[in-house]
Amino acid sequence: MTKGRRWLLLLGLGSITLVVVGLLLYGQSGGPADLPAVEGLASYGVTARQALPPAAEVAAQWQADAQLAVASCHRPVVGRHPEDEIQWAFQFFSPAAQRMALIVVTGGEAHVVRDGLSPYAMSTFSTGQWAVDSDQALQVWWDRGGGTVLQRRPDTDLTMKLSVPDEGGDPIWIVAGLVEGAENVFIVGVNAASGAVVEP
Repeated sequence: MTKGRRWLLLLGLGSITLVVVGLLLYGQSGGPADLPAVEGLASYGVTARQALPPAAEVAAQWQADAQLAVASCHRPVVGRHPEDEIQWAFQFFSPAAQRMALIVVTGGEAHVVRDGLSPYAMSTFSTGQWAVDSDQALQVWWDRGGGTVLQRRPDTDLTMKLSVPDEGGDPIWIVAGLVEGAENVFIVGVNAASGAVVEP
């Protein structure tokens, strides 16, 4: 991705919608250079796939036909607090009941935090379509410029979301680094089935 390229990113988690405009590689200087390597960021806590089993168990108790629609997490100020525990959120959809459940996993325990009717059918995917875990997607983001972003702006928030695009197909990881109150964001998309980098 090059300077000056602009994107409109929609990352939703339940009723929380984040719209960010303006993709720029950060040009500011300054900030500590002794930031953790991506291995430190990715290895702390659990990955999305590791967090999934307790969420899937709770989802099956919620609705027998529950299917995974979204996996996401938000790590605030990731460059300054890499040790913060990762909290994963999973959205499950029940075609029979036309309901959506938001299940959050923290410390290996899963809890339903929202359960409601869905106004539309949600695109879902199976674990068989999901070969690329969150740590691998984070590595791609890091290698393609995310590491530089964090070095220049350690106050960067990190958001990751796995879902099927509106046009269908394989589930896609969207990894975004952004600074609160700023329009700048660095985004990388990764095909969760093949590992290929895609345009978000």
